[in-house]
Parts: sequence; C-alpha cells; structure tokens
Amino acid sequence: MKNSKLFIVLHDHWQDLALRRKALILMVLAVLYILIIPGLIWKQSAEKELSILKTKYQEFSILAAEYGSLKENVNAIEQKKTLTKINSIAQAMDEIASPLGIRGKVKSIKGTGTKKTIDKMSEESAEIQIEKLNMTELMHMFYKIENAPMILAVKKVTMKKSFETPDFLDLTMTVSLFTSTTTP
Repeated sequence: MKNSKLFIVLHDHWQDLALRRKALILMVLAVLYILIIPGLIWKQSAEKELSILKTKYQEFSILAAEYGSLKENVNAIEQKKTLTKINSIAQAMDEIASPLGIRGKVKSIKGTGTKKTIDKMSEESAEIQIEKLNMTELMHMFYKIENAPMILAVKKVTMKKSFETPDFLDLTMTVSLFTSTTTP
C-alpha cells in the first residue's frame, strides 16, 4: 500500500519538469554520496595503514642495523677467543705490560678466582696493582687491554696519586680474562 502511494507521488512529481530536474539532481547526489563516501573512508584507512606500515618498516630497519652491529661485535669477540693461547691473567698482563715498558711497575697480581660462564667460557679474575704510572702509560695500557687479542674486561679501577711522587698514579684494578673451556 505504501509502495503504491510512493509511486503515485513520484509519478505526479515527475510530470513537472522543474521537479523532474530536482529529483534527477537529488538522485545523482545520492548515487555519488553512496559511491564516493565509502571510497573516501577506504582511502583514509589505507593512508593510516600505510603510515603504520612505514613506521614499522623504519623500526625494523633500525633493529636490523642494530642486529648487524651486534653481530659484528660478537664475531670480533669470537675471533679474539682463537687468536692467542693465553691461559692465565698473569700471562695476559705480561703481554700487555712488556711492550709498554711498565712490566717493572706491576707490583702484584692476585687471583680472585675462576668461574664458569655461559657458552663454554671461564672467567679468571685478578686484582692487579701497578705503581708510579704517568697518564700516558695509563692510557696506553687501557688501550692495549681493550684491543688485546684476547677477551679481557676491566671490572673495577681505583687510582690514587703516588705517595712518593704526586705526578704519578698508583693503580689497583680488577681484570677478568675470558677463555674457552673447550679447544676448537
């Protein structure tokens, strides 16, 4: 019943040309509204998804670069494990102190223990006392420790002015030597 009244009203209005044009414009606008609005909504959601994906890509790129850097560091450390056959911290410190000419300044090397670490490694720690070092010798020694062909880690450093000569430093440091518990 309602449908037939609607058709009658539409038919009466269709007869009038001005009303026909208005109805045609309204129908075109309704069709455009039905077609364009979902397209705009889809475009907006696609742009939002694209920006999220770009952000994730940038984060992934940063993580990939960080992974590559860490992998290089691990490979460098892995290579240090096989470069030398040093088995004790005293031997390692002798290798470092001799070329610098500070071998006679090393007063004591006291072992503080050995413990097993993860990945088939053992850590040997020692407290080392070195007296009457100047700043240049100190810097060269730390450089040699850092770039030694073995895995050495400085755990603790205490520096004091030398009692006899204030221009020099007395150094006490705890150093660990990491060695492989299995032979390759």
